[in-house]
Amino acid sequence: MSYADLSAQMLAALKACANESAGANAQLVSVTMEFMRDEDRAEVSASVTRKTRTLVFVAAEARTGDAIVATASSVHKIRS
Repeated sequence: MSYADLSAQMLAALKACANESAGANAQLVSVTMEFMRDEDRAEVSASVTRKTRTLVFVAAEARTGDAIVATASSVHKIRS
């Protein structure tokens, strides 16, 4: 799996999590990703770390077994 593929999977997970939390399309404001190792496959999961009236903060991890392959965090603006 290339870093581009993993980045796309993580970004999709971050956006889906933010949109679900906001109940609408939440606009991406910023994203940060860190890659620890190169793996052929990884499972990506995302969760909301904080939500305010106007912003959603999301974190994601890509794992292979017990090993963390990459992490990401993002901020999304809730559209009214």
